[in-house]
Amino acid sequence: MSFIQNGAGRGASWARRVRCHPLLTAGLLLLLSGSASAQSLFPPPEQWCDFGRAGPAATQPAPVAMSAAHGQVRFFGVGPSYTDADLSLVMALSGSTVDWAETTRHYASTMEGVCALDVSSKPLPRARVLTVGPVAFIRPGTGELRIPRHARAAIIDLRGLPAAPGLEEALARAIGALSTTPVERLSGIVRSYVGMMDETTYLNVYGNYIDLVTHAPHAATGQAQLPVALLTEPALAPATARFAADLRMTRRAWLIGAPIHAAVAESRWMPVSTRGLLVRTTRLEDAQGPIPEVIPADLSLATLGLSALGTEALPSEQSLQLTSWLGEPPAVDRTAPVVRNAPPERIPLEAIPPIDASSAIARANLLILHGATRLFYPYFDVVGDGIDGRLMETLAQVDATPVTEREPIRRLLLRFNEVLKDGHGFVTLYGAPPPAGFFPVALEEVQGQPIIRRSALPALQPGDTLVSINGQPMSAWLAEEMAHASAATPGYLHDVAIRRLLIMNAALDVGLRGADGTPRVVQVQPQPVELLNQVSGPDSLRTAGSLADLGAPELHYLNMASEVLTSPDAFRAALTAAQGASGLVVDMRGYPGISHYEVAQRLISAPFRSPVFRYPVWTGPDDFQTVDTGHTRQPLTSPSYAGPIVLLVGPRTVSAAENFGIMLTGAQRVTVIGRRSAGTNGNVTRLLLPGQLAVSFTGMGILFPDQSRFHGVGIVPHIEVAPTVQDIATGTDPELLRAIQFLRTGQ
Repeated sequence: MSFIQNGAGRGASWARRVRCHPLLTAGLLLLLSGSASAQSLFPPPEQWCDFGRAGPAATQPAPVAMSAAHGQVRFFGVGPSYTDADLSLVMALSGSTVDWAETTRHYASTMEGVCALDVSSKPLPRARVLTVGPVAFIRPGTGELRIPRHARAAIIDLRGLPAAPGLEEALARAIGALSTTPVERLSGIVRSYVGMMDETTYLNVYGNYIDLVTHAPHAATGQAQLPVALLTEPALAPATARFAADLRMTRRAWLIGAPIHAAVAESRWMPVSTRGLLVRTTRLEDAQGPIPEVIPADLSLATLGLSALGTEALPSEQSLQLTSWLGEPPAVDRTAPVVRNAPPERIPLEAIPPIDASSAIARANLLILHGATRLFYPYFDVVGDGIDGRLMETLAQVDATPVTEREPIRRLLLRFNEVLKDGHGFVTLYGAPPPAGFFPVALEEVQGQPIIRRSALPALQPGDTLVSINGQPMSAWLAEEMAHASAATPGYLHDVAIRRLLIMNAALDVGLRGADGTPRVVQVQPQPVELLNQVSGPDSLRTAGSLADLGAPELHYLNMASEVLTSPDAFRAALTAAQGASGLVVDMRGYPGISHYEVAQRLISAPFRSPVFRYPVWTGPDDFQTVDTGHTRQPLTSPSYAGPIVLLVGPRTVSAAENFGIMLTGAQRVTVIGRRSAGTNGNVTRLLLPGQLAVSFTGMGILFPDQSRFHGVGIVPHIEVAPTVQDIATGTDPELLRAIQFLRTGQ
């Protein structure tokens, strides 16, 4: 209460001091007093878009720019859900081809907190300072400002300023030159992220939250603290509106001209083509809560002898003299209700999009994936930044071949993910009918060729090389699939690509070359999944125990694959049985089924470091940083193992399996034998997309404990060993045999 009364008192005092000035009228006094009658002269608008000013055109291709704009709406906007935003994008992208200007207009017409405006080519002007009597008249722009020493007040002309680069800095320079104390700014409610929330599950390591963000005050660089008035017009650039709102709500400046619309001040300019979007991403607040929908002007432009459109005109000396008596303006009236939304928190599965397929869905999904990875994918510094070109390539495919089924959309998304070189880059079709059957074999790569390791069909034997599929050479088949597979290392790329062969919807004529070199063709019918499950799994299905059968009774073996080691109790029993062994082989060529942290703690006898987990963190749409976390693990005993260890790894050692390997190698606890691992670690995140597709990618960066690069490097063997066709045909495990040799001889 006292704050308002004090403000009113200062306003009334100023009015008494200048009541005899010939320019002041009864109406002007009402404006200065901040009365309800004055505010009624500027009723709140029905559409805030009419009061925003556009900026320059995008420098990127229109699809890339639209992806960025939709990313702002989807991840930081004030709309009801990410699904609603995505479906609005689908509707805007309908048609055989895309008119991006019309797409922008259509998109904005269906979205809350989004406006479409024609771009402006007007650049930021040079800064100017003119003096009329004791008043400095400032037009912000590029370059420095010098305020005359005789100035007793200042007017900053905000009219006509475009949403051009450098605008915020120019405005800050203007008020800084007029101030000897820092100029406070408003806070804002924004949505923030620690990683990208997985939208397909409530069990998330990533999340978003609503945050109140404060902004550093404008620095004071002036020689005197001058009274300030701002000249405004109905349409302002977002940065200009924000600047005016900051200064008026903190009572640093008067407003002369048009009111300030909070929604404009809370938005950002996102150009697309010949049009762009204003996107609301915040709600401005101060200690009393949200600022009003409309901040009324204190004086009209006519008071200074200026029309609303006369941006090049200067006020007369007589009219400007009144500003030399300006004091602190009164508090802004806040009795009107605030109805605009703050950005809401997002939750997984907010709304489930319908199963559908169209070219519009294909285009939208590609833009959504591009925008999400641009914001959250952590490995562009490693894999290169090729996503803009891949977006243009895949969109061109949609234009060339209309989409009517979901499978082509899946293939397009897989093609996009390939450029990420990410072993977690997969696409799921929810609600898809099950396949006709499966190809019941386990396949192994030998010198770039797929070899059958295990088979549930008598006609297909271990050691057989696949040389063709339905008459197509295997090399061509693999090249096509590798173009739609994402991986960080060549070995894992082969594994991801060849998986497509295991899912069958019709019979396959499979060309084979036996281990003895004899060619043949076998027709394979789709088989039940049970047969595939019988033969799938890691390189070795050997269970834990002594290696006496391989002539090494003093050595012990532990297979970490989930198909073999199924419980913590089974692991502890196996480790207890290994007590007294002179060496231990830990096979991590599969995927662990128990806590690999416990296993590491029982194999490493001193405290050790976890990998470095690097999270992408957005605090609102403007503040991005990466945050590194990690922890120290303590050893566990009873049971534990302190003897020599060989760790077996291979191309299918991926993610959690590599996390285990990072800790063992980081502690220099093991000698690694086998082939390079997948080079892909970090928790997965997923987008839930129109048409009920889900796309996954790695959502955090992983580094070795010494902060060296892991992605694409993986666990590199100290001793490289790879199987041959004859090894596979005879059931020989060369990696295990080499481990035995090393543990016995040290070489």
